[in-house]
Amino acid sequence: MAPREPFGMFYVAVDPTSKYEKLMGIITMGPYFLMCAMIVLAARCRELLTLAWLAGQLLNEVSNYVFKRLLKQPRPPGAPRVGMHESGMPSNHAQFMGFFVAFALLVVVYRLRGYHPVEKALALAGTVSLGLLVCHSRLLFGFHTFEQVAVGFAIGLASGCLWYALCRLAVFPHASAIA
Repeated sequence: MAPREPFGMFYVAVDPTSKYEKLMGIITMGPYFLMCAMIVLAARCRELLTLAWLAGQLLNEVSNYVFKRLLKQPRPPGAPRVGMHESGMPSNHAQFMGFFVAFALLVVVYRLRGYHPVEKALALAGTVSLGLLVCHSRLLFGFHTFEQVAVGFAIGLASGCLWYALCRLAVFPHASAIA
C-alpha cells in the first residue's frame, strides 16, 4: 500500500493510488454535506418538518459532545489527530448518521404520501447504505474502533427515533398553529 496523504480539502489521509479510498474519503464527509444541505433546505423552505429535523440533528451533536467528555475513551492507537477531540467514544460521524437514518426512515414510512412503494424502498435503501458506508469509512481510516462506531450509530438511531416520536406527538399536530 502506498503511503497515505491528505485528500483534497478534507483531512482524510488516503492512498493516492486507490480509487476506493478516494471514494470513501468523500463518503466519510457525508455528515458535513448533509448538514449543509439541511441548513440550506431549512433556510429556503422554512417547513416545520425540516426545521424540526435540523433542530434534532443539532441536539444530537450536542449530546455527542457531552458523551465524549463523559466517557473520555481514546481513539485507537495511530488514529489521525488533526483538529479532533482525543475522545473517540462515541463516533460523532456514526451518531450523526444513526440519527439521520432513523429520522429519515420514519419520515419516509409515516409522512411521505403519494410515492410508489419502490421509490420509498429505494430512498430507504440509499439512506441506510449511506449511513453504513460512513460508519465503514470511520473504521477504514482508523478514526475509531468498531465499538465506538457501533455505539455512536446506536445512540444516533435511538435519538432519531425518540426525536421523531416527540415531534409527532408534540410538534407536527400543531403545525397550522405554529405556521
